[in-house]
Amino acid sequence: MYKYLSVVTLLLSYSQLFAQLNNKDQNNDLSHAISVGWSNPITSISTLFNTKLEEKFGVLIDYQLRISESNFYRAHSKFSPSYENPMLSLNNFLISISKGKWLIDEGKIKIGHGIGPYFRCNIYRGQSVAGTQAFWSSDYFGAGIEYFMFLEYLIKKDVFLNIIANFNIGFHQYYESTIINNNGGTASFSQEYWGIKLANQQLISVAIKKYL
Repeated sequence: MYKYLSVVTLLLSYSQLFAQLNNKDQNNDLSHAISVGWSNPITSISTLFNTKLEEKFGVLIDYQLRISESNFYRAHSKFSPSYENPMLSLNNFLISISKGKWLIDEGKIKIGHGIGPYFRCNIYRGQSVAGTQAFWSSDYFGAGIEYFMFLEYLIKKDVFLNIIANFNIGFHQYYESTIINNNGGTASFSQEYWGIKLANQQLISVAIKKYL
């Protein structure tokens, strides 16, 4: 439990650090934007009719704060919800806080990129039944650095089609199964490990972005 709390504390520290960076670029003309869309559409479409896979649809929620002509802060979350009675699952839940910069901001097209820390896990919620309470659990924790690029295309005033690509690498929890032969029978167990891994289950996202 302490290692998970340490990861959350690290992310909060990063967010405070970003809030203090580049104060000279900040001005009173702040611009806010919210994106809501589909995370990992390619994989979702290819597995839409495969009942053996839990990940059917990825959700993206993204908030952006533009602090100057060329710089912005970004906070976003992605997850793939599924429900199998009585369990609600948020697979590949990821939250990230980043600092970015505009590369192109002309006419109908905007292109930018940025980098920042992320935290990810799978979240489960079991529904309450007679005599018991609902319970929460989680596994496959990880934390690391996310690099992203995005392209926005103007649809109408202050509304854009937003295409985002992410590359994540970090320190992740994973499990390996071992099979043991014993007295003519077999038994298996899973061993927990931590190691450096990529976290690109949601590499591409497509969203509608609205500037406020």
